[in-house]
Amino acid sequence: MKSAVPLALCSIAFAVLWTCGMLWSSGAIDSDNVIVLSICGAFAGVGWHYAMRWVLQHIQLGPPGDPGADR
Repeated sequence: MKSAVPLALCSIAFAVLWTCGMLWSSGAIDSDNVIVLSICGAFAGVGWHYAMRWVLQHIQLGPPGDPGADR
């Protein structure tokens, strides 16, 4: 499995959970609300994916002098 697959799966899970949470908290489940919140959930998932990819690229795995830090 490539290293990007878990991040993509987590971003999809985040988008689905975010959308479900917004639908649950809005109270009204009609077609317009579902469409708008699904689009917003997709944007939230993509944004989360890019944010986590940026964060994970900038995390050091150990102290600066550690030989395994530049993996």
